Amino acid sequence: MSTRSNSFADLACESLSRRGFLTATAALPSLSLMASEAQAAPAGFKAVAENRLDTVVVPEGYVWQPLISWGEPLFEGMAPLQPEKRGAPFNFTRAEQENRFGTHNDMLALFPANWAYPWPEGTVTRAIMCVNHEAVSPFMAAPGSDGQPIDTGTDALEALYACMGVSVFDVAHDPASGAWSVVKGPAIGVGRNRRVTPFSEVVFDGSAANHPWIVKAGAIVNEVEGARSGAPKVSGAVKAGTFQNCAGGFTPWGTYLTAEENFNSQFFTSNKTSPALVEAQADAAFAADQSIYRYDNIWRIGGPAQFDLSRNPHGPSLYGWIVEIDPYDPDWRPHKHTALGRKANECATTVLSKTNKAVVYTGDDSNNQFVYKFVSRDQFDPTNRIANRSLLAHGTLYAARLEADGTGRWIALTAAAANRAPRGPGDTPFANDGDVMVRCREAALRLGATKMDRPEDVESPTDGSFRGTGTVFVMCTGNQSDSGRAGNAANPRRKTIAGDGLERNHQGHIVRIEEARQDPAALTFTWDIFAVAGDPSGEVAPVTNAEGEVVNVSSWHLGKPTTTGDRFAMPDNITFDHRKFGWITTDGTPRTFPCNDGVYVMPTVGKGPRPVKRFLTVPVGAECCGPLLAWDQKTFFCGVQHVGAESITGQDYRGEPNGPYSSFPTGGWPRDAVVYVRRRDGGTVGT
Repeated sequence: MSTRSNSFADLACESLSRRGFLTATAALPSLSLMASEAQAAPAGFKAVAENRLDTVVVPEGYVWQPLISWGEPLFEGMAPLQPEKRGAPFNFTRAEQENRFGTHNDMLALFPANWAYPWPEGTVTRAIMCVNHEAVSPFMAAPGSDGQPIDTGTDALEALYACMGVSVFDVAHDPASGAWSVVKGPAIGVGRNRRVTPFSEVVFDGSAANHPWIVKAGAIVNEVEGARSGAPKVSGAVKAGTFQNCAGGFTPWGTYLTAEENFNSQFFTSNKTSPALVEAQADAAFAADQSIYRYDNIWRIGGPAQFDLSRNPHGPSLYGWIVEIDPYDPDWRPHKHTALGRKANECATTVLSKTNKAVVYTGDDSNNQFVYKFVSRDQFDPTNRIANRSLLAHGTLYAARLEADGTGRWIALTAAAANRAPRGPGDTPFANDGDVMVRCREAALRLGATKMDRPEDVESPTDGSFRGTGTVFVMCTGNQSDSGRAGNAANPRRKTIAGDGLERNHQGHIVRIEEARQDPAALTFTWDIFAVAGDPSGEVAPVTNAEGEVVNVSSWHLGKPTTTGDRFAMPDNITFDHRKFGWITTDGTPRTFPCNDGVYVMPTVGKGPRPVKRFLTVPVGAECCGPLLAWDQKTFFCGVQHVGAESITGQDYRGEPNGPYSSFPTGGWPRDAVVYVRRRDGGTVGT
């Protein structure tokens, strides 16, 4: 059940002592060291050593196996893989990729084969898995011929876009051997297996569903895509699909939430003076949005016409949303919930409040952006799964303000409030609440939300019925921007080695929020610095990073160590086990330390500093993501993403003759994969 297959009912009692501590002290928030708490205990396995190996490394007594990798067919009767090929191990066309597992697998979620509430907690033999596909590496997926680094033909470009989105497929589990396997659908279009790609039909709901930008862009998408594959089959649907799917979440009613993150990277401009683009840029709000997201500055190799700003300048408004997919119902079109705001979404963590409202935490994964919370208008009904699919269409979106004294509040993002706030030069008013949802970064900034260091995953442990305990962990991956160099109380900075200034946040940190009355729907909270990533060896810990800079990477804060044990950097995602340990994946550790990215386990309760153990490392050049524990806690899953894209010296692969830099997982061309880990004796992982 991914991040909430755990029981944290008693965590609320422990949070009371932390809240009292924070309220009683006037100092800046720091690691809780309450004498009433027991010393935090380390996880019970032998830690993996730092390494730069081109394989997955797990502790002694454990074994890892691949579950699925890029290109594997989701249906019977499809052509088998050709792993010896350069690039895609299949005929690289959009039609083929739309029925095969995609690239850059990120968020993972398991659903019981048959939904029931509460969800199961024990061993199962069948389940449904959903997997995000965050991005695509053109040099890896479509290497060119005749000395060209990239294939920019029409078929290859469309296939590149189809690599992204979501995969949904049945899985089988053999409890006796511990093995997991993919269950292929009997035929394309039959059963629950499917891909949701940038070309799939979706439905917009919420206050921004009829925003002028979305209406204009949707009409162009349906015109372009309709000429290729026909008009949408569902009235009001748009063939805009989903892409750049990073993390996400799942709901008590058995649906999958996928978070669209860096959507700005997939648009291009073939003609910067086209009448459509010039007309759009005359709108100050559009010009500001284009400046904020810079959506024409990255993807330059071209693609389908609906992603060309020259023809469809408002196309980016169709992305940056939380998208709900029903894994049990292939006929229900994915819904883009505009009530949750448009931003570079990293996650969508759903918990239930004390009054049974759905609360969804999201992070905007960019430097100096914000943490958000959505509270539904209506209540969850455990007897009506289908009706619950409309819960996220109506409610209130809030942004977090973290004060220096350890208190905080949730600021409602409404047009009335944002328009009352002082405006800077070039700021335009919001037309209505739907306009706020499309431009929620602007609204959160204007209303005084706290700038954070890339708030990626925002997770809250729950009990077995999705009830939130009120404790929330925010993974801040780091901030190396000049504008964020000074930081703030919630985003602390280390002194430089020379003591002549402040370091940028190269390693990241974790913030803990305690909602008032342990109610996820509360409007106030307290917070502290749960842990600082880095090296615990001293308050000054010099390291020469991948850029050749000597930087202070200490995991100390306010004169005290926040961690012990293994050093790590750039925490990305977190999940929790039944024993109250956090399983943290990293994205960028090799930039600081000579070690591949991986999984680190630390206790979430007990007085600090937190003992950290390295559980797993992924191959060279890969990011570790999507941490997931099976319901019986005997299997750990994670994603191996953009494998082979970077050498051990930090050299990015751009089609050079001597690359790519990995042969994972089968010894040929590198392929992203989902792997699972279990104990050889069949016991609980992490012990």
